[in-house]
Amino acid sequence: MLVKEVMNAHPLCMAPDTLVSEAVEALVAQQESCILVVQENSLLGIVTERDLSHLLASMIRSGGRGQLPQLDALMTAEPVCVETSDPCEDALMLSRSRNLRHLPVLDEQDHVVGVVTQGHLLEAFAALMDEQVRLRSSLAEMQLLSLEDPLLGVGNRRAMEVDLNFTEAEARRHDKSFAVALLDIDFFKRFNDRYGHQAGDVALHQVAQTIKATVRESDRVFRYGGEEILVLMPETEIEAAIQCVERVREAVERMELENADAPLGTLTVSAGVEAAQAGSWQGMVAAADEALYKAKNGGRNRVCSALG
Repeated sequence: MLVKEVMNAHPLCMAPDTLVSEAVEALVAQQESCILVVQENSLLGIVTERDLSHLLASMIRSGGRGQLPQLDALMTAEPVCVETSDPCEDALMLSRSRNLRHLPVLDEQDHVVGVVTQGHLLEAFAALMDEQVRLRSSLAEMQLLSLEDPLLGVGNRRAMEVDLNFTEAEARRHDKSFAVALLDIDFFKRFNDRYGHQAGDVALHQVAQTIKATVRESDRVFRYGGEEILVLMPETEIEAAIQCVERVREAVERMELENADAPLGTLTVSAGVEAAQAGSWQGMVAAADEALYKAKNGGRNRVCSALG
């Protein structure tokens, strides 16, 4: 099932200079939960009921002083969007992973054609399960909604691919760069051979959680495979990406997890980084993998970029 089949094709759209008082009246009259701020059919931002609630709370705290703003002063600019041809499962995963209740829908020309809510997507997924219940077990169906690797406590491979697809589309739409990094634990086979696979699983979890706690709030962490972890950095140039991953490398080194058979005697990570403005995420991950290989050959416990 595709997004275009479940979206609201007649969303409440208003100009950026619309007063909030007028917008609220329209929101109540049409029984909508969000306003898309548009200009010449191009999406500028989104205002949700939550934004209006925050504005009301601010006014109450200030004693009602001040004038109500226009929508462009209240909106979230460049909101996360989906396209009409996106699968509902992918849109639902994106909505849940980024904690978004409303996703504007764009056509192939990046024009606003609707809005889809998390409720719409959950209803679509429930209908899909009803149709397929005789063919597949409920456990297999629920795995479609799984976002997290159970061992590492970070995003799984499917969540990674969905997020990379949407991040690439956003970067192209807004002409912005994004970056990816592949990190691999150095001499991890030696660790497993000495301490056992159960200890290896514990160490993997600790390293993954350290990475997750060290990256920026806007970055996302996924298990790429084995002991490899991918970090997705939206709206990031190569220099900032290298700095971010270098902080991660240092944080893992400071953990001082014993690995007696490694040169430093502790667990460390090597990383490869790539950033691009209009590249495919598959090509960027491949370039980051080559940079990771260069970091391994260069002595490990270091960060290399695809450029040098």
